[in-house]
Amino acid sequence: MKYIFILGNNPELSRAEIAAVLPKAKIIDSQPQFLVIDSEKFDCQKIINRLGGTIKIGIVIGQSLNEKAVLGTASTTPIGKRFNFGFSFYGQKPSNVGMKIKGSLKEKGMSARLVVSREPTLSSVIIIKEKCHDFLVIPGWFGLTIVAQNFKEYSERDFNRPAADALSGMLPPKVAKMMINLAQIGTDQILLDPFCGSGTILSEALALGYTKIFGTDLSAKAVKDSRANLEWLAKKLKLKSFTPHVNQIDVQELSQVVPAGVNAIITEPYLGKPMRGNESIDLLKKIMAELEELYFTAFSEFKKILVAGGRIVIVIPEWHLREEIYQMNLDLRIKKIGFKRLDDGTLLYKRENQKVWRRIWILEK
Repeated sequence: MKYIFILGNNPELSRAEIAAVLPKAKIIDSQPQFLVIDSEKFDCQKIINRLGGTIKIGIVIGQSLNEKAVLGTASTTPIGKRFNFGFSFYGQKPSNVGMKIKGSLKEKGMSARLVVSREPTLSSVIIIKEKCHDFLVIPGWFGLTIVAQNFKEYSERDFNRPAADALSGMLPPKVAKMMINLAQIGTDQILLDPFCGSGTILSEALALGYTKIFGTDLSAKAVKDSRANLEWLAKKLKLKSFTPHVNQIDVQELSQVVPAGVNAIITEPYLGKPMRGNESIDLLKKIMAELEELYFTAFSEFKKILVAGGRIVIVIPEWHLREEIYQMNLDLRIKKIGFKRLDDGTLLYKRENQKVWRRIWILEK
């Protein structure tokens, strides 16, 4: 069966996540905004709940916009109910086909409402709130959205959790979920975040059903915040007998406290001070040198507690200042410790106007 995945703002990261979650799927088309795969039939709702970087999942119903296919979908609407529908144009110029189809439905005596947006695509918010059929018009394909990302759940975990810290809790829940999926470990295996901050990665792991999650941080406040957020989420998820395993530990002492046997380390370490863009090169190089030692120390400790074949999914900062890109020299040092790099260097999370970008590395022991 052919499925269409509408990707988020960081498409390479979204593609890598889909490949990790659906390793047997065959990619038959890949464009900046979407991915088309051929796969055995799966539960679309279950898959989109698992994924953090996919906005919509739809099924292919043709290779070009087909009015008959829309009318056929409308014919399944229960008697007395209104058929709400709209179109999302990806990589194609929007057309007024919706009004034509609405007219055809009216001639057939069917109640219909055309849902429109200021953008050429309908957002997941509009699709869910308006309960509308969203037809996907993309180059070479025509599809129908089956499920859209649940924006309410992400907003709840991001903004309504009891403890937040602008400095230690800036990683969005969606990105945290993508990183967890990239680790490709079972929900019954041990997951550790040694720079847990306010617990975003730990919380997303808990929401995904992981049962052996552990966190550490140098900051007492971060530990307190993580515990509070995990307890809050466990209550929301109605989990019984949940105890958050979060402790205050300096990463350079990690192997002295955390026993060997960790299956995956998923983390965003300290990325350095926020940048305005006018910092001197000397200051930047000083910051980079300090962070490089922090990261190298962390990797040395990770080696001692990670199982053979265990994975690390980690955020590595890079600085974009004055139209130049600055990166730490970590590759060779980490390779000498005994880690193999698995990613291709394209996994990136960034926001507009950010000076510090997040590269996501995947490594294996």
